[in-house]
Amino acid sequence: MPAALRRLATAALAALCGFAGAFIFSLASGRAEAQDPARPQDPSARALVTGELRLVDGSGRTRLLMTLVRGKPRLFMLDDAGEYRLEMGLGSDGEPHVWLRDSDGASKVQLALSARGLPSLTLADQRGRERSVLALSREGEPTFLMRDAEGADRVAVWRDKGTEGLALADAKGQPILLISARDGERAEIQSF
Repeated sequence: MPAALRRLATAALAALCGFAGAFIFSLASGRAEAQDPARPQDPSARALVTGELRLVDGSGRTRLLMTLVRGKPRLFMLDDAGEYRLEMGLGSDGEPHVWLRDSDGASKVQLALSARGLPSLTLADQRGRERSVLALSREGEPTFLMRDAEGADRVAVWRDKGTEGLALADAKGQPILLISARDGERAEIQSF
């Protein structure tokens, strides 16, 4: 190849490389501008969309799990042994719940709002049986129940429409003593 033709080919190759470099630089610059944190971004571009999110510790154990249970969001926090210790989520009607669990994963404390927005606090025994419930009625009046190991209501304390009451029941849940008092009146005691 003659020297003049080699110089022309070299110049053409250099120009082509220069154009290619400029083109690649312009693409890279455009991407850099689009990702500049100072510039406004499309909100959907910042969203993470997934069916499940897990946070793991340094050993790779799941410590926090966000997922759907029966189509409703649920958050689980796990201890070192992998047991669910704290759970938060929505019930079937969208009502919020919080569960505190023991080291075996059994729910011991449940805090919830009913579909009507009424709060309740439930305590369970070692076998997971509900033993005590504190709640508010539709009118916003407090009720407290204590149950035996078989689930029978044994003690109830309440306030409703200006009346306070205390009821005791036998193992079958049948009333044995009722104490009630209306505001400003003497207490009435009934035994059964």
